[in-house]
Amino acid sequence: MSRADLRQRTYDWDDPAPTALAGLDQDGISVLRAIGAGTLPLPPAMRTLGIEPVEVDPGRVTFRLALGEFHLNPFGIVHGGVLAAVMDTAMGCAVHSLLPAAVGYVTGELNVRFLRPALLAGGPLVCAGEVEHQGRSTMVASARITDRDERVIAIGGATCLVRRA
Repeated sequence: MSRADLRQRTYDWDDPAPTALAGLDQDGISVLRAIGAGTLPLPPAMRTLGIEPVEVDPGRVTFRLALGEFHLNPFGIVHGGVLAAVMDTAMGCAVHSLLPAAVGYVTGELNVRFLRPALLAGGPLVCAGEVEHQGRSTMVASARITDRDERVIAIGGATCLVRRA
């Protein structure tokens, strides 16, 4: 590989502590809305991948992913792990939007079905996550990623374990 082929990417992220601390006295939807408004910092993983909040409602969230070369696998297709991370984020945040203050969650199970390749030319991608079942100790969510032409790229599901203090 020649130096002429070398690409470089730099980015900044904020201290995640204020967002984590906000969850102790604010409900999940308030924290998510503050992140979307920019009054609380984006989590570092979202900044790393370039995931941007679009909309949050109780039990439903939407994110956008502006695609770049750094998302690609060796075949020029968006890496499946990137798509899985976006879906995990959307489903987890849909769950978070229904939680009271000081209650968290962790993904217990994640499944993704890739229906067609995601290409740079098809971006940006949009991922919507929605809670399908709300229980006291577990919640089940689904997600769907679409490209600029609204073609479905991937669908997925998750079971999140609710973590009470």
